[in-house]
Amino acid sequence: MARRVAAKIQGQPAGSVGDIFDKPTTAHILGGATIGDSPATGVVDAYQRVYGCEGLHIFDASVIPANLGVNPALTITALAERAAAFWPNAGDPDPRPPVGEAYLPVEPVAPRQPAVPVHSPAALRLAH
Repeated sequence: MARRVAAKIQGQPAGSVGDIFDKPTTAHILGGATIGDSPATGVVDAYQRVYGCEGLHIFDASVIPANLGVNPALTITALAERAAAFWPNAGDPDPRPPVGEAYLPVEPVAPRQPAVPVHSPAALRLAH
């Protein structure tokens, strides 16, 4: 198929080493600080908090452990929004278990002063 398309558009057919193994590839760099259940299996916990670095979170593509085979923008956005939804408001207790403890599902934290008014069509609506 690549040869037929290349001939039609006067281009060069090409592939990647992944084609040999039927594995998709992407130009997007992923991994490097993946999510794990301990420092032995990842750099961040399920809430994307860095093990051993109090207060540091990672919200970029480095937490995705493998190539998605597609543009990862929506996956990165979803992971970042999920992690941010658990941040406590200033002065409130953290609903997440301490870093290094077992994962527990927690409810999203509604902001005290949302940037978008609650009556706006674009207001934050937390899914439970």
